[in-house]
Amino acid sequence: MRFLWAPAYRVCSWASVLIILFGSLVPSAGRADSLPISQNSRFGIDFISAPLPGVLSSSQRYAEAVQGGAGWNRWVIYWNEIESGGSCDGSAPSQYNWSNVDEVVASDLANNLQIDAVLLGTPSAFATSSIAAVPAAPVNAPYGGVKRLAASATSVPCGLYQPTFNDGTDYWTPNKSINPANPWARFVYAVVSRYHQQIHDWEIWNEPDFSQFWSGSLDDYVRLLKVAYLAAHAADYSATIMVGGMMYWQWANQYGDQAWLKQFLSVVTMDPTAPSNGYYFDVIPWHWYGRSSDVYSHTLSAESILANYGITGKELWLNETNAPVCNETVNGNYVNCSDYGNQNPAGNWADGYATADEQASFIIQAIAYGFAAGMNRVFEFQLQDDGNGQAFGMFRNDGSVRPEYAAYQLAVKYLSGFVTVHRTSVNGSEEITFGVPGPTPHRVTVLWNDTGQPLTAIVPAASIGASSVSLVQQDGTSQSLTPASQYSIPLAPATDNRNYDQPWNPNDYIIGGRTAFLVEYLPTDTVPPRSTANVTASTASQGSWTISWSGTDTNGWGIADYTIQYRDLTTGGYWVNWLTDTTSQSASFAPTAGHTYQFRSLARSWSGLTETKCVTQADTTITAATSAVAASQSVTGMMATTLYLPLVANGSSSCGGY
Repeated sequence: MRFLWAPAYRVCSWASVLIILFGSLVPSAGRADSLPISQNSRFGIDFISAPLPGVLSSSQRYAEAVQGGAGWNRWVIYWNEIESGGSCDGSAPSQYNWSNVDEVVASDLANNLQIDAVLLGTPSAFATSSIAAVPAAPVNAPYGGVKRLAASATSVPCGLYQPTFNDGTDYWTPNKSINPANPWARFVYAVVSRYHQQIHDWEIWNEPDFSQFWSGSLDDYVRLLKVAYLAAHAADYSATIMVGGMMYWQWANQYGDQAWLKQFLSVVTMDPTAPSNGYYFDVIPWHWYGRSSDVYSHTLSAESILANYGITGKELWLNETNAPVCNETVNGNYVNCSDYGNQNPAGNWADGYATADEQASFIIQAIAYGFAAGMNRVFEFQLQDDGNGQAFGMFRNDGSVRPEYAAYQLAVKYLSGFVTVHRTSVNGSEEITFGVPGPTPHRVTVLWNDTGQPLTAIVPAASIGASSVSLVQQDGTSQSLTPASQYSIPLAPATDNRNYDQPWNPNDYIIGGRTAFLVEYLPTDTVPPRSTANVTASTASQGSWTISWSGTDTNGWGIADYTIQYRDLTTGGYWVNWLTDTTSQSASFAPTAGHTYQFRSLARSWSGLTETKCVTQADTTITAATSAVAASQSVTGMMATTLYLPLVANGSSSCGGY
């Protein structure tokens, strides 16, 4: 959630992207327009509505969100506005006013929207500290949306370290009552109990790594999360608990990449009860602004960090993302698009800002990058500018629409239902391809240029011939292409170099150039691909094998990726996924001396069909020698005196339909 004061805008007109194919190009409004834009649970929008005056159940806002394809609404349930009275020790009764929340919940459900409910804001009666750097009074949001918190609302609530349950423990069992001396536990239990049939996903605070929202320590936040997890599950055992969406930059600028996440996981994993409680969270969301590629690179780094801590099975969401528009006046605030690169140290810089067209490019790129990196859901921040001093809205406060809205609709239209996704980056050309089976099967490649110079992307076609092909620009205009074996598509250069570099680098573009969707409409795929893995004894490096694999997808969409499995027969082990969803076709494997291994590959097509093999079927079996020999020795036969000896190659032809 953002509160920096800023912008205004002038739409930049860019030359439309031209198409050069190996075939003819004709204008068309045909097949490309036949796909519907319908609500999809992978996509969300922040603050479609919220429990604030004027936007409680705006039919116009809901219509815009539904027509945009959003399946989620994210908004805040302000604890400090819901609960009054009460005492830290629970001796005085509290009063809860749910009226505004009730209305938004009912409106969301009536519009088929799932809810990401953020629990935020300590009531002043329960505050334990006040930070002078945060205003003593909240800044109201005149049009709705997010509000800046009063100092007391960022505070650690009193009683937080009291036991969650009334029996003096933090151990949940059925029918336990909440400890009245823990106000936070009381509130979480009350809100989840009230809405558990309507709301299933609860986000615990907002940007707890940003002092503007949380003035407690990281350890305090871990305690806040733990109590919320336990209290919520006491009210609804199926509740999904989310870490507060991370701002990232405050800690990263001081301590390095993913500093808050690393420290958070370090603290959580020291709790001996955490593993049995799912480490007190199911989802980790992030908030990425300004640079579209951050969505990809930082998501991958987060996944790696989670794996290093042995934490698996967690969903990653991007539940705030956007680039603010410059050259527009928003709530009396203005930032000039040309004021960047350290040119105006006394004013509001446009570093991190975008023109309206660049903002439209950003949202498509962020969505594509997010899904390619493994994000489960992506939310645009936000529907309307509301009370922000920056132009984040798809719609201005006067109701007029920005180009970002059409761009968001296209992403929903062409990416909904995807089952496979992979990114390719070639000489500055970004290409993220999605396989989308279903009623209108298609493969779509999202394309843009990350450099400041024009370039041409070469996109190989799907293995099976397309019935038709369309190239769709980010403003929705489309052209029909003649189906071919590959497509040569010129991409306009990037223009947004309003970066944060010190010193400023004019060749560092934070948003790629205008995006395009290459859509190949394909026949329904019914037959899975086939593949085989092989082992080569390595003579260049003792102690490793080179495993290679390849496959075919005759009459299919083509192979998107492979899962490579192995099992150690010496220990009687089961099949283990060694590499998952890899686009590579070889890798090194380090065996244990004297052990016998089997390897096999399972190919997956762009349509999502995955090769199957029965339990006994292996592509290759090989045994590691018990003593090393010279690396220069070559394999002379099945029992050759080399470090590793292949014994049996290829699985049974009668197994698994082969």
